[in-house]
Amino acid sequence: MQRNHFVCLSLAGLALALAAAGCSGSSSVTGPDAAPSAPVSGSAVVQGTVTGAGAGLEVGVVGTPLVTEVDDEGQFVLSGVPIGTAALKFVGAGIDARVDVPDLRDGLVTSITVQVSGGTARLTATPNCTPTAETAFSGVLEQIAGAQLVVGGRRVDASQVKKVWRDGRRIQLADLVVGEKLKVWGTLSGSGVVVAEEIEARTPGAHPAGWVAFKGLVESVSASALEVRANCESPTFVVAGRNVNTDAATRFKWSDGTALSPADIEVGYKAQVEGWDKGGSVLAAKMVVERR
Repeated sequence: MQRNHFVCLSLAGLALALAAAGCSGSSSVTGPDAAPSAPVSGSAVVQGTVTGAGAGLEVGVVGTPLVTEVDDEGQFVLSGVPIGTAALKFVGAGIDARVDVPDLRDGLVTSITVQVSGGTARLTATPNCTPTAETAFSGVLEQIAGAQLVVGGRRVDASQVKKVWRDGRRIQLADLVVGEKLKVWGTLSGSGVVVAEEIEARTPGAHPAGWVAFKGLVESVSASALEVRANCESPTFVVAGRNVNTDAATRFKWSDGTALSPADIEVGYKAQVEGWDKGGSVLAAKMVVERR
């Protein structure tokens, strides 16, 4: 994932840096009847990760028509949010809760993590406010026109995409089909547009014969972190009782979409594995790992 580098030029650059630094609200906890502070004009972007809720959760901004679904991995983005303090409302099976998100800034992305349970929601970390932010999300491909996509209601610019793939094989952007599910990694801007770096097609039932997908605990690791780094080894694992081999083509990611070195995978982590059944073992095309 590319990292963004910002150069502060004159007072305008300084103002932007101060604005970003100002996004440091407290972890407020509110019930479903809490009232938000009155928003002011402007347009901010809120990117969030939600824990504690099942499928079908929706999140909206109280007092506005803004609403979106939380994806299968607990991710959401709301664009065009009034600046200032906004109250987010989470509604789903057994969930009806609100939480205030303070210090939203015009043209900036505020990244938050939220835990929901019943009628309460709380921010579990200090909001992080930046001109752009790395993002990873999944959704159905709704539109495609050249390099411009709409995925799960979000605008995606794929003009700079480095890799598009399906079933562990590279494909062309034009091979994507409206209606199939995608996972997108990229950079979210203050306009709400995601500049995609990588796109994976996840069409159900599209995997070829011999393809397997499963998840479970990492029960053993063949090489220590030191051996992996020193000898450039491709370690093997036991995940949910199955032998998992890796090679130079295996993709490793943390569950939030960020890059992962196989040397950082430890016994006890939860992992999702996809790859080829080789009879007695699996050659992993991808491993997605959750931190303990």
